[in-house]
Amino acid sequence: MAYDNFTKQVLFTDNNANVLCNRLYDALETEFTKVVLDTKFCITGTIAKILNGALASDIKVIPFITNDDAIYDYCAKDLPKYLKATAVIFKDRIQLRYQSYYLEVWKTSSIGTIGSVSGFLVQDDADIPSNIL
Repeated sequence: MAYDNFTKQVLFTDNNANVLCNRLYDALETEFTKVVLDTKFCITGTIAKILNGALASDIKVIPFITNDDAIYDYCAKDLPKYLKATAVIFKDRIQLRYQSYYLEVWKTSSIGTIGSVSGFLVQDDADIPSNIL
């Protein structure tokens, strides 16, 4: 596994969640350039808010967001196979279930500002859609 920032930074207390997120980024970095990912894909929702300084809270879903059709299509079609996850595709998001973990990839027309916190690409709090937990 080439991407290891989640396990190095121990973002989640459950290391399996860190490994799963590393695998997600491994897959994406194989398909897309770093420049594309750095500007079109990031952590959103409660996790982004926590990384941006909010108080820690329980996480039920690990949400990501993109404004790129190719990334979204890859997450819908190929990523479930790579992760050996079950995918449910909605109009505005893809929910991936792997064992007891839920990842979501949301599609938006404008991702807003992406910042870097401890090496994680994180959506700015002001740009996080209110419906994403």
